[in-house]
Amino acid sequence: MTFIGHFDGASRGNPGPAGAGAVLYDPSGREIWSAARALGNRTNNEAEYEALILLLAEADRRELKSLIVRGDSQLVVRQMKGEWKIREPRLAELAGRARNGAGAVDVTYQWVPRERNERADALSNEALDGPAKVLSAPEETVILEPVEGAIFLARGEETYAVDVAHDSCSCPAFRRRGRCRHLDAARERR
Repeated sequence: MTFIGHFDGASRGNPGPAGAGAVLYDPSGREIWSAARALGNRTNNEAEYEALILLLAEADRRELKSLIVRGDSQLVVRQMKGEWKIREPRLAELAGRARNGAGAVDVTYQWVPRERNERADALSNEALDGPAKVLSAPEETVILEPVEGAIFLARGEETYAVDVAHDSCSCPAFRRRGRCRHLDAARERR
């Protein structure tokens, strides 16, 4: 299942006060998460990268397998696709953070015109006008099926084995971080 995410950054002054906006849609096209974050003083390109990092971190947190990322910044999209070189050290550092932030998510980048990026654009401008906020972040439900004692199967997009007695889970997030939402949910259930 492929999810779709949009990102946008805005800066008034370039550099100047900046904001990042990102939105995530499930495969049916339903919005499942959006965020607007004030960034302080940044250039427009830095704000674009910060918005992308925000989106990719959420995709990684949700342990998505496949994500199409759309943005109206040709610079960011083409740099992330490897079509354009990154000459500015600050942008190279942000691009590295974006690549690392995607974790195990398979990401495909697509440039879209601004009129096809309206929701992310609105969020980045909202961020300029107020404090950082997550506008919506509904948690995916973790369905736990008891197997034996402290062992559970966490069912969702994928199925993972959770062992509360040994504080472990077979999901990619646990392997990367040593923690995950499946183990947290199983601990609460016991």
